[in-house]
Amino acid sequence: MATAGLKLLEEIDENFLICAVCSERYRDARILPCLHSFCEQCIDKLVEKAGGKTVLCPICRRGHDLPEGLASIPNNFFLNELVVLFADRKREDKHATEEIQCGSCEKRTAKSRCLDCAIGLCDDCTHGHKQIYCLKSHRLMSLETFNNIRSTDPAKVQPPLYCTNHHDNQVKFYCDSCDVLICLECTALDHVRTEHNYRYLSDAASEYKGYLVEMVEKLKEKETQATGSKQEVKRTAESLENQFETEKKKLNQHIEKTIEVITVKIRKNGNKLMEEMKHEYESRKENLKAQIKELEIAENDMKHASDLGEKLMHYGNASQMMSARKRMTSQIIKELLRITTQQQPIADEYNEFQTCDYCELHTLGNLIYNRFNLKFESVPEYARVDEEITVPLTTTDDHIKQPMFDTMDIRANIKLCDKTKQKVKVMGNQDGTISLKYQCKVLGKHELSVCIGNKSIEGSPAVINVILNKGLLCKYGMPGSGRGQFSTPEGVCVGKNGVTAVCDKGNSRVQLFSLNDSQHQCVLQFTDFTSQFYPRYVAISKEGYYFIADNRNKQVVVCDENSKIIRCFGDQELTSPMGIAISPVNDRVYVSDHSSYCIRIYTLDGEYIKSFGTYGSGKCEFNFPLGITVDNKGNVIVAEHSNHRIQVCNPDGVFLFSFGSRGSGNNQFSNPRDVACDDDCNIYVCDYNNNRVMKYDSHGVFVSRIDSVQDGLTQPAGIYVTDDKPFGKIVVADQGNNCIKVFAQ
Repeated sequence: MATAGLKLLEEIDENFLICAVCSERYRDARILPCLHSFCEQCIDKLVEKAGGKTVLCPICRRGHDLPEGLASIPNNFFLNELVVLFADRKREDKHATEEIQCGSCEKRTAKSRCLDCAIGLCDDCTHGHKQIYCLKSHRLMSLETFNNIRSTDPAKVQPPLYCTNHHDNQVKFYCDSCDVLICLECTALDHVRTEHNYRYLSDAASEYKGYLVEMVEKLKEKETQATGSKQEVKRTAESLENQFETEKKKLNQHIEKTIEVITVKIRKNGNKLMEEMKHEYESRKENLKAQIKELEIAENDMKHASDLGEKLMHYGNASQMMSARKRMTSQIIKELLRITTQQQPIADEYNEFQTCDYCELHTLGNLIYNRFNLKFESVPEYARVDEEITVPLTTTDDHIKQPMFDTMDIRANIKLCDKTKQKVKVMGNQDGTISLKYQCKVLGKHELSVCIGNKSIEGSPAVINVILNKGLLCKYGMPGSGRGQFSTPEGVCVGKNGVTAVCDKGNSRVQLFSLNDSQHQCVLQFTDFTSQFYPRYVAISKEGYYFIADNRNKQVVVCDENSKIIRCFGDQELTSPMGIAISPVNDRVYVSDHSSYCIRIYTLDGEYIKSFGTYGSGKCEFNFPLGITVDNKGNVIVAEHSNHRIQVCNPDGVFLFSFGSRGSGNNQFSNPRDVACDDDCNIYVCDYNNNRVMKYDSHGVFVSRIDSVQDGLTQPAGIYVTDDKPFGKIVVADQGNNCIKVFAQ
């Protein structure tokens, strides 16, 4: 028995049970999707360090998303059982000569072991254990048999696993539909045969064992290939190293020989440059001495004249002062005040020895004098795709009007968002100035860098954000009733990750698609209501729930992306719900009640708060309100279909202002259907009968038209603005063409 136990310990490397983070034996091991395991407390620290929703594996450095935090990481039951097995095996080897005490009465020597309770039992307790647990079918085994089997086939004597939902029940089945272990009670409650495919756990394990055998053989084959490839690469690396040493020796010999040949030339050229440099400095030094002498004379003249003037003022009488007036005035005005006393040093402070490649130019370098630095005059913060931008360069010295540069000295490039670099054209202008020209081709942040020699100019690198061109970007959908087809689409809203909800009212459903790649995702549809489901407008909460104005059933339907209804509310107050919006400030739900000419307010849980507005065309009066939105200040913005205007109220329904009248001008509308706003509180209006989308600032002042006649927009009925920076995309429900159109502004 001892020999078999030692053999098992040898087959399983003890390091296999050591956590790579704390370097100790696993404690409640959990396994990541990359198949690396760690202690629960170790992985909990890693998850907390990463923010709670992701974790970076310390071994393979792969990142894993954890939507439910630590609960997303399952237990590694296999490792945990092995840890217990090793602990028991070592403890028994240490106390091999000692008798094992009964784990039940703790008085007599154990003769048997309960595999389900994992304790030793004496003869008396064994009989009682059988009577108590006979219904649960606990497995009892003599200690001798238990030790023999555990040493050779430990899987047969490991304690059973109990159901996570029914803690008193052992798992007996495996649900293939849900990929989970279940008990007998689960098969009757949560995994019924008509909806789920399950089988005995032993059958599933037997099949999976065969699969594992096949996979392990393939993995070992791949491991052998990787080992062989690694050895081949190592041999190549060694050969490369030997070749490098050989070539290195040849190069060093050539260097030494070349040094001897060119040292004389270098010294001769260096002496010449030194003499030139010395002559330049001496010349500048003489100029500075002459300037100092000139300023000293001016300084003395000013001091003498000012002293004489002060003495005349303090000690001279009237006749003395006036007798000296003519000479003093003439001297001061004609000579002294005309002397330039505020001067810059004659010699420019910029003196540089610039190195160059002696082997190419046969000189160690060049001496450059009177060289001025450049800077960006103005760099655009934003540019659009395919737009050519011009960036002028100016000198840092305001006294120099034209930079003394050859454009060949200037190197400019732009680094794209994927870290690749592209050259920028350097242009010399007729007036002696320099400009950079670049055409933007890729979206994202670009970095413009400019160097003169090896020195970057002031302000380099500069950041330019390249954004989309204005106008129609894409469209999604066509007339019909299939997936991705629409019949009179109306309300539209964009949630997290670009998931876009469209009220396909003609088909009595809400369709979801991805704004990023125009891929259809799913359909929200309900058939159990009193009247046919008739969605008009939709809003999405922070939690990702869809709030849908169901017009015919006079209610608001709240559901998730799987059409699971969370709640319905409003049927006691609403007569014709249309527009719906959720405030980002107070989480209130605002619903426009079309035929009651008012706006109703609810909590997210559907509790009615109050209403505001009556029929009319005055302040806080409505004539068939339709689309509605709430800006980031909490103000409520309503599109009034029959008053041909947009009305803005505060969160409690107090009138703030309105704009628009009937017509086709920039500040006029014809039956506006829907309204949206962006993070800067700009307002966007679907001008239904004028077939256009208009943009206004937060005070209702016209800014621009979003679409163009060429875009063919017909009866726009729903609108939403994304939070993309710097300008959000405009998503419009084109009701006349039964499609969704996306615009850039």
